[in-house]
Amino acid sequence: MEKYERFQEAYEYLKSHGAFHSKTELAELLGRTRAHVSGAYHGKEPFFNDSFLRSFCQKFPEINIDFLLHGEGEMVNTPKASEPMGDYVALPNWADALIQMVTEQVKANEDMRRELRQSLEEVAALKQELQNTINNLKS
Repeated sequence: MEKYERFQEAYEYLKSHGAFHSKTELAELLGRTRAHVSGAYHGKEPFFNDSFLRSFCQKFPEINIDFLLHGEGEMVNTPKASEPMGDYVALPNWADALIQMVTEQVKANEDMRRELRQSLEEVAALKQELQNTINNLKS
């Protein structure tokens, strides 16, 4: 299998696992142009080279650089026992965005709860003040 074919295999693997959805998205992740990624995907010089493969593996450490460069070993690195969260790096990019959105929503909900609590305390104080006024008017 040619080096660019190994890259295509890794590309398809990551794409199928949601790491990215298009060459454009991969280009953004790698800080390259879509034309660069497309050229590399098809094994075209000067886009496809060892430097490109190293940057690809740096962004996606679950891919074995020795597999891409030399065809040695398995394509996907197996997490070491000392890395209990080793699979986390394979989470798709949208998962990080989703986690961020949920975190922001939780914070917004906490702020709203705090404001609601404060409003309820103000209503209770106004109610007590109104009750005192009614009692004073009766006497």
